Amino acid sequence: MFYSFFSNLFQSFMLKTETYYLQNSFNASLRPTSLAAVIAKLDQLKSEETLDKVTVGREILLVNQQDQQEYRIELVYPPRHKPRAGRYSVISDLGVSLLGRTKGEYAEVNILGKPVLFMVKDISLGKK
Repeated sequence: MFYSFFSNLFQSFMLKTETYYLQNSFNASLRPTSLAAVIAKLDQLKSEETLDKVTVGREILLVNQQDQQEYRIELVYPPRHKPRAGRYSVISDLGVSLLGRTKGEYAEVNILGKPVLFMVKDISLGKK
């Protein structure tokens, strides 16, 4: 019973820590080559004009493969980055890993040094 209590407490702490990290991770220190790759990917996606790939202005339904929790987020440009409102910058850790993905694909984000896998469950046009 004692072990079960602390195990549940630890799992709850880890979930809250992961959520906090995702809400506060804003990768403003992208290296120039990484930033150039994000810009090139955005240009490519803009020229394709496709609705089935994750890009800026899309609302994405994600499923955390670790705990099956669902998250609905919108991918936005840096000035609109507001994780508590569900808006993640394209240059955040999560945004970079999602860019260009399609429904059913997986994106990996390192949270506190360990990989967390998210599945793209759905993609739709974001709110204006």
